[in-house]
Amino acid sequence: MTTSSDHADPLAQSDPAAMSLLSEQAKATVEENKAENAALEEANQVAEAQAEAVAEQARQLAEVTGEVLEELKESRE
Repeated sequence: MTTSSDHADPLAQSDPAAMSLLSEQAKATVEENKAENAALEEANQVAEAQAEAVAEQARQLAEVTGEVLEELKESRE
């Protein structure tokens, strides 16, 4: 039976400097991912705000359209 340590990077096992380099690269990758996630979250919030604004505009347009149709209907009577 193999263990997870049997599958570890042989370079990292034999060279502490390589292990340190891999660790630093992993930390850098994590920080990049955090920055990307923050940017995506901000973009998501902006998109949600825009969607809410568009929905409100659509609601107002529907209301005004209904009023205009009602006025047209009354003017024909």
